[in-house]
Amino acid sequence: MERNWFVFVSLVSIAAAMIFSLDQYENFLWGFQVQFFGITAAATATFFFFGLSVERERAGRSPWGYRAAAYGCAFVSTYTLSNGVLAPMLLIPMALFLRVGRVSVIATVFCAVTLALSYFLHFHPVEGHSPYIYSLQHPVEYVRYVCGYLGNVTVFLDSNGRAEPYTVVVGFGAVGLLLSLGALGRTVLGRDQEVARVSLLAVILFITGTAMVTALGRITFGLGQSLSSRYVTPVSIFWVAHLFYWIPLRVQGGAIRALSIIVGVIAALVATSSVRGHLDGLRDAGTQALIRARARDAFLSQVQDSDSYRAVYPVDRTIIEQLPFLRERHLSVFADEANRVLGQNLAEIATVLPDNSCTGSIDRLIMLSSADNQASFVTAGWAWVTVDGSAADRLVFTDGAGTIQGFAGGGWDRKDVPQALSQVTSDAVGWQGFLKASANQPVNAYAMLPHHRACKVAGAITTAVLSGYVPLNALGAPIVVPGAPTVAGGWTRDGQNAVAGPAPVPDPIYGSWSGADNNMGELRFGPFVPPKSHIIFPIVTGPRTEGLMVVLIDEATGAEVARYSFEVSTMWTAMDLQIPETAVGKPMVLAFRDQGGGWGQWFAVGALHERSAGP
Repeated sequence: MERNWFVFVSLVSIAAAMIFSLDQYENFLWGFQVQFFGITAAATATFFFFGLSVERERAGRSPWGYRAAAYGCAFVSTYTLSNGVLAPMLLIPMALFLRVGRVSVIATVFCAVTLALSYFLHFHPVEGHSPYIYSLQHPVEYVRYVCGYLGNVTVFLDSNGRAEPYTVVVGFGAVGLLLSLGALGRTVLGRDQEVARVSLLAVILFITGTAMVTALGRITFGLGQSLSSRYVTPVSIFWVAHLFYWIPLRVQGGAIRALSIIVGVIAALVATSSVRGHLDGLRDAGTQALIRARARDAFLSQVQDSDSYRAVYPVDRTIIEQLPFLRERHLSVFADEANRVLGQNLAEIATVLPDNSCTGSIDRLIMLSSADNQASFVTAGWAWVTVDGSAADRLVFTDGAGTIQGFAGGGWDRKDVPQALSQVTSDAVGWQGFLKASANQPVNAYAMLPHHRACKVAGAITTAVLSGYVPLNALGAPIVVPGAPTVAGGWTRDGQNAVAGPAPVPDPIYGSWSGADNNMGELRFGPFVPPKSHIIFPIVTGPRTEGLMVVLIDEATGAEVARYSFEVSTMWTAMDLQIPETAVGKPMVLAFRDQGGGWGQWFAVGALHERSAGP
């Protein structure tokens, strides 16, 4: 189609920049999302092989080898993602436009109808997605979503970025939609029966149909959802197909030549956006690696931390269910022998160097949860390997006997450390990790070095438990909290399960049960100023407390100051929170979070009090 070598190389370069842009990072990082590559490749191969079969047929050779490959790719496409059923259906008009003959048309129709019937057999809408009737009731919103989807590769050209109203993105997608209709019109009117161009049209229509199908199920999620990086993969193919379709037509005169030049300008804009997305992806790659390393260490330490888990997969419950299988069979992060040392003695797996070989500190140790006389902690600090002159990449935590109880990963930014210590020459000396330990137990942090060496970074910090239950008569004077609490999700006034009964105190009560165990959400008190180092409030819980927590937040910075977990208490009692000295007398927010969607995971609390002098 394109005979000018310079233009051809330029088109291929733009195509490579778009198709391999790191702007689609989501599809590289989540296991399921790889199907976006699969479906796009399978559908494109379907049309490619069908076009080759037509060319062979026109050359007087047997087309059935390539045609069978096309039908096979259509099969793969159908069962890869829900939009895949469009690929075999588009083979029918493709066969008609290319006039392949009666037998070929019948075979193609049979393949497409069979795959469609097999796909839609026992079909049911996905729970939680938009009702299909909504799109019919809101046609303008539907078209905007489709245009936003097709234009999402240009999000970096929009002055608002990923914020409403997405004018550039929607406008660009509308241009793509008009170009698609133009290409379809040329073929329908018989002005272009070239095999390669009809094949490109099939790719264009497939991605356009994909946008329409996606809008049916996601329109109520908002236009911003159409800008998800997962959709960059098919949309990149959409624009690449348009470039290869229209730009070679510049040799024709009149309106077609003008249109091909306009598409050339579009090519430059799309390429610029793709390069920008790639550079941003490279910039974010280090952060993404750190976030996933943090989740890895939570897995290895057997600590359930929903925030870390959801960075790897959006449904943390799935991870929790699969981790024992992976651990037992040494799969995924457990395949590395160095990651299977939990519970072993450090001295048995590494030579411990003298204490001055490393330096650092444990700056934060926050309890996440507790059960069976053991508490789970998230911790952070910094470490510098003096003997190697480098930042520590991997750390473990041990108890007083040297037993490994958790893991941490280095590489986090701590610019404050080299500013204070001249011997530290890297900003990336921070680390974050997890451990499980008994209450009031000393914890040591060791950097793990090459050649089975280890050196102590910090030690002698105690795993203090900062919360506990006390009798209700420990409730003292109410703490003044301006305004009513802020509720979100499942939290409601008197939202405790009826089994718990009313609170034996006159406080207003808020609960996260509100009719169902799977309700989740957050209740916030504040900002307020803790007058003393203890806060007490009435509380009752369901039969399980995993995923339930109380978080103290600095109102000025939004930083988490302390996190508290608690045991089950199905009868009303009072909880005593120890407030860090640095938080006393400063504006704080106390957040009660229910992140547990399972049976029995709920709790209810009352107003905040000082601790009485009696208990």
